[in-house]
Formats: sequence, structure tokens, C-alpha cells
Amino acid sequence: MALLKNKKTGSPATPAPAEGEPAPKRGGKLLGLLAPVLVFSAAFAASWFAGLGAPVIVEAPETPNAHETVAAFSADWSPQRAASTIALDPLTITAGSQGQILKIGLAIEVWDDHAEIDIPRLKDAFTTYLRALDPAQLSDPSFHVRLKRALLHRARVVIGQDLIADVLITDFLLTS
Repeated sequence: MALLKNKKTGSPATPAPAEGEPAPKRGGKLLGLLAPVLVFSAAFAASWFAGLGAPVIVEAPETPNAHETVAAFSADWSPQRAASTIALDPLTITAGSQGQILKIGLAIEVWDDHAEIDIPRLKDAFTTYLRALDPAQLSDPSFHVRLKRALLHRARVVIGQDLIADVLITDFLLTS
């Protein structure tokens, strides 16, 4: 068995294989490091393509009202109209400590034409809420949707959940 010398250092390196001996394997450490990664990725791919990660599509059973459901989402569908709209007198409220004034016109849509609406109690609920708001909120255009939702909630609390369809803001003026 002859020893080979390293060309750079001149020191003996690995022994040369004899004529009948197999050559030593190189890269064994790299394969040892990559083997777990390859096994994990193969297991992940197999589970993904086997259906564990794919969405499941379930067909809905046929119901007797299926054509009504489809009609509700068609272009011909329109929302149910409220029975009547009651316009309130405009509310004038001081907003903040700087003397800003909010003048807001509101209308209430109700489901029943003959519903008894307690207008003073409704105006009290609206005024109490609007006085608590910051003028910076009122001047923000994106706050308009939240304002409508909050007024609708208060109207339904005061008048009744089944009577109030919507609250409409007809006028909005904030002075400084």
C-alpha cells in the first residue's frame, strides 16, 4: 500500500487503495446532512398531493328553495323597501370645546307604516351620542359609515329592532 502525498503541503494524505480494494467514498458527510431534508420534503409533497393540503369541494344537497337562493344573488334582485321614511328636524349640536357646531339632518326608515315612533326619545339618544364625539372624528370622511351604523344601533335600541330599517343622513354640516 503506497501513501500519496498532498501536493500543497507535502504531508502524507490518504493511503492509495490496493488493486483489489474498493475506493473510499467521498461526500458521505454531505449525504448524511441532506438525507433528513430530502426525506422531510418527500413526505410533505406526498401528503400535499394525496389531498391533505388541497381544498375539499362538497356539493350542497338540492333543496326545494334552491331557485330562490339563486334569485337572491342575481342581477335582478333588489332589496326590500321600507314601508315609510320619517324625516326628523335637523339637529344642531356643539361639538368639542372649541365652539364647533354640527348641524345634521336625519331620516328614519321604518318597516311598518303605523309604527309609533317616540321622536323626542330618539332625538335624545342621537344628541347624547353626537355630543360625545370628537370633532376630529366628525371631520374624517371615513367616519361617516361608522356614524350611520352607530345611529342605526341607537334607533333600534330606543324604538325596537323589528321596526327600524335604516337611518339616513340627509344633511351634514360641521363648522369651525
